[in-house]
Amino acid sequence: MVIRRFGDSAISVLALLVVVQAFRTAVLAQVGLTDRGGPENAAPPQGAQAVPIVETIGCLADGPNNTWALTNATEPAKAGRAGFSRPDDVKAAEGRGLGSQQVQLIGMVEMHPEQHKGHKVLVKGLLIKDASGQRVNVTSLTTVGDTCGK
Repeated sequence: MVIRRFGDSAISVLALLVVVQAFRTAVLAQVGLTDRGGPENAAPPQGAQAVPIVETIGCLADGPNNTWALTNATEPAKAGRAGFSRPDDVKAAEGRGLGSQQVQLIGMVEMHPEQHKGHKVLVKGLLIKDASGQRVNVTSLTTVGDTCGK
């Protein structure tokens, strides 16, 4: 009788471990924490309804009512990968020229933009296009030049 109970307990524990591992795998995959190294390496959303993750380079300028924009910005282009800019992204951006666009930026409070004001910056974020134009909801802001000359 003791052996049978031990056997039932062992099977129950094994079944519980299988359920926990399946749940863990599903949750980690859902938030992007897979073997790719973390959410910063997760692929951008796919499909017709996906909001494109873009990057652009320009001069960070403040505006009225705590608004921010990139002046002399490059046309927002699909980012090679989502998440924060990596050292190789920054190095490439340092050598790229500026553009002629003006891009409105939203979600800047968390980025502490004051310390980047007037600098050449690399911005990544979600591109939002509507009747009022286009703007980027910023997910990454990195200075790539201390000054903003063309």
